[in-house]
Amino acid sequence: MNAPRRIVVGIDGSENSRRALAWAVALVEDSGAEDSGSEIVAVHALGLLTHLGGQSVVPSTGHRNEVAVRLKNEWCRPLARSSIAHRYLVVDGEPVHTLLTAAREQAADLVVVGRRGAGGSPGLMIGSTSQQLVHQADRPVVVVPPEWPHQ
Repeated sequence: MNAPRRIVVGIDGSENSRRALAWAVALVEDSGAEDSGSEIVAVHALGLLTHLGGQSVVPSTGHRNEVAVRLKNEWCRPLARSSIAHRYLVVDGEPVHTLLTAAREQAADLVVVGRRGAGGSPGLMIGSTSQQLVHQADRPVVVVPPEWPHQ
């Protein structure tokens, strides 16, 4: 099986979203697809709250530029270090709708997310965003567990 040509990765600043990005980067690098035009599109859904580092979650209003800078320079650092073509998108809206729309608009072959993100509930086996994506997506979705060790 060939690596997907375009992968949308949901990024929210959480450790689990960093693992999801690391998984997507490894998929492309391990398959050698970065030389064949594969691309990763890192998408942050700017909803009511945003994760700005540490454990702090703050209202998104007024933080769009800060989120965009963190997305590019901090949360997606593995992309900058790789030779994989990539882009960053900060999109207004709740995560499920935003990621599904981005996947369609970007003609993604695959969507990758962490099991629980900044707003995840430890009591759920699969966080609500990832669970809804799996059930609503019209393309493959990979949910990377918190225990995935490769970073």
